[in-house]
Amino acid sequence: MSRRINSEVFLCGRQVLFLIFLVALLTRVVFAFTLKDGFYFADEFDYTVIARYFVEHGTLPESFDRSPLFPLFLAGLFKMGGESFFYIRIVQAVLGAIIALQIALIGRRVGGSSVGIVAGALWAIYPMGIFMSGILYPAILLTSLMTSAVLCLLAKRDSPVYVAWVALAGLLLGAGTLAKPMVLSSIVVVALWLFAQRRSGRLRLLLVSIFLGSALMSLVPWTLHNAVKYGKFVPVEARSLDELVPWAENAAAPTIEGKRGQGQLIQAKGDSTPVAQPSADSKLVKMLTRMAKRYPHEFVSFFELYPTRVGFLNQAQRENARRKKTERFVRYIPFGSDLVMAVSIFSVGPLYLFAVVGMASMWRGREKRRELSLFVLLVMSFALSYAVSWGKIRYRVPVDPYIILLSAWGVVAVWNSVFKKKPTALRRQDTA
Repeated sequence: MSRRINSEVFLCGRQVLFLIFLVALLTRVVFAFTLKDGFYFADEFDYTVIARYFVEHGTLPESFDRSPLFPLFLAGLFKMGGESFFYIRIVQAVLGAIIALQIALIGRRVGGSSVGIVAGALWAIYPMGIFMSGILYPAILLTSLMTSAVLCLLAKRDSPVYVAWVALAGLLLGAGTLAKPMVLSSIVVVALWLFAQRRSGRLRLLLVSIFLGSALMSLVPWTLHNAVKYGKFVPVEARSLDELVPWAENAAAPTIEGKRGQGQLIQAKGDSTPVAQPSADSKLVKMLTRMAKRYPHEFVSFFELYPTRVGFLNQAQRENARRKKTERFVRYIPFGSDLVMAVSIFSVGPLYLFAVVGMASMWRGREKRRELSLFVLLVMSFALSYAVSWGKIRYRVPVDPYIILLSAWGVVAVWNSVFKKKPTALRRQDTA
């Protein structure tokens, strides 16, 4: 009788997970059907051009100076299914649905079935997660790599194969760095998180060494490629500081501030006196000073409710891109409307509110501080890293699952509090 009950509970769990996967997949596929066969943003065009070049020549362009993983991912899809935007969006929809399953499994390991189900369901219908699955951008691929790594890190610590799980997590986060170099900060915080565990000193050093070594294995081939190409150490991207941080530029003379911090040189009419050029050290100091002043604003922007910095919302920009780049730029887009603003505010706002409740609840339960610290560190690593360049909402998508997990914990805590349900002991298979 006991075996029959356990079997029914397990089957029910699988059914719920399948339902979460199905809802996540359907929402993303439906969204893909609403999109036109063209580019919505400039980055999509750039990534596609690079991927097409790789398919045709078997190598990346000589001028390529960005992270390689997503263009290579697109190139692989081009080889298998041709250059079909709808096909690529369906692949990303499947990835997004798999992420929903991963989030549900993480939630179940951390807080039991209720937290897992709520977390998976929230990601399944999360508007920004659905939106990014239809855009040719590294966000969904990177999110999948990171959630896979976290799933490994939260495996049972007393398992004899936990070391192998940590090694796999390092490989996955190293690969994620090749999608976006900001993941380097996540590798650092995870290493610190592993070192802070309540274990013997030797075991902690072993786990940290294996984790960092595995991450390094993912990075070494591309780093060697860059060393041969540029003749110096270039970890991921070869772009210069002024390209990575465009708002930190400084002109050689007094400037009138333009859009995004771009300066326009002013000089007295008819004055042919050459303007004194500052030294390289002086320019660097000015740039770093400006970055320090701007940093708090960019950090806050990372957590904005509405994506105010979505590029190419200006119709003139879109028309210019169609003339200069390709006719495949979609001429008119609905993004940026009052409806989109309302959807963003009423989806992200409650997530933040319940995430705060979830953090407080997890902190009170001492045994969950380990998982809480991992979620918070991953979110903060991205916020602190991206604030150096641009704090944009789309850059937050790879760490949104951890905000959603905290929010799911908060939802369950509020539900239990309102209905006066005492926390039930986690079943053995639900524990980390």
